[in-house]
Amino acid sequence: MQAQMKEVYNWIEDLSRRGVMSAAQPLTPDGKIVSGKDGGSVSDGIAAESKEAVGGFFIVHATTMDEAVAIARTSPMFNFGGRLEVRQIARLECD
Repeated sequence: MQAQMKEVYNWIEDLSRRGVMSAAQPLTPDGKIVSGKDGGSVSDGIAAESKEAVGGFFIVHATTMDEAVAIARTSPMFNFGGRLEVRQIARLECD
């Protein structure tokens, strides 16, 4: 496991050094779910109905979805059963 993590860290460092990645952080498995009117409902953990949990995130700089996918495909996580979801950060426009 330690060798796998080193391989991932090296990949992150390389992308960061080249200016391709600006953030990469794991998430803890515990947390709270806030919902309902005015956030009045607070429960422990991830949603029970979720089949998968988000383990962390990466922010990469790509001009197209194809470029972002190409960057993701270089991840060593696939060598040991990893999976990455590639999504664009939405622009928030307030008038």
